[in-house]
Amino acid sequence: MLATEILQTFLDDIGAAVMAERFEEYSDAVRLPLNILTSSANLYVVTNRDLQDGFDDFTDMIQSRGITRLIRVVMDAWFESPDQIVGIYETNLMKGEEHALPRFYSKMWLGRFDGVWQTTKIHNTINDSRWPILMTNIQPVQ
Repeated sequence: MLATEILQTFLDDIGAAVMAERFEEYSDAVRLPLNILTSSANLYVVTNRDLQDGFDDFTDMIQSRGITRLIRVVMDAWFESPDQIVGIYETNLMKGEEHALPRFYSKMWLGRFDGVWQTTKIHNTINDSRWPILMTNIQPVQ
């Protein structure tokens, strides 16, 4: 399988877990500690409790903004080793057919642990400086 296909499937699956509020599926796709880089911070999510708190706050933010679909599209991905993929993708948070928030871009590192792909690091172009990432400083698309 190509790196782009693996990353796209991974993003689709984790996005579906977020939209359906299935934390266990989401947490299975994350390798702690998770390193999150934003335009203004270098963050670490160390415990499963912190991961769940961030997940819950993010899904609450999605609901409060009326977001109905989370669409992530891989732009490029490559194998750094047989068990590590790095890829770049765009994120679209949609309210119906319209963008609820401006699209943003991310770079993600995946590692394969005991045959399971998990994210170990994410670098977002957003400006949040703390966990959870809530995008409170991003204005809705008008």
